[in-house]
Amino acid sequence: MPKQRECDYCGADIEPGTGTMLVRVNGNTVDFCSSKCEKNADLGREAREQNWTAAGRESDRQTTVSAEREAEEEEAAEADADAEADSEAAPDLEAVEDEADADAEDEADADADAEDESSEDDDQAEEAEA
Repeated sequence: MPKQRECDYCGADIEPGTGTMLVRVNGNTVDFCSSKCEKNADLGREAREQNWTAAGRESDRQTTVSAEREAEEEEAAEADADAEADSEAAPDLEAVEDEADADAEDEADADADAEDESSEDDDQAEEAEA
């Protein structure tokens, strides 16, 4: 039974009796399934840069997976930054209003205390004159 080979460029199976075998001067053999693979190899093109080759599909898959992972990380980072910005940018309005009311009451109490002291001083001055 003839041996089934694999294309050294694209990774496809080569049926017995088809394809091209290139024997180099140093004795290495390179099997091509089609003239398309042979011509691309002659032109010096890398198989991982061609989307129609097994190496190219694997390269695209890795690029896609890493791009998706980076996009997810960026979205998570943006969500964290947005959450921090939201918590710092807009304080609770009810809390701010309560603080303003408390400050106003403190000022009113201080004014009332000052008026009480001045009226006591006036009363003491009138008693001293009498």
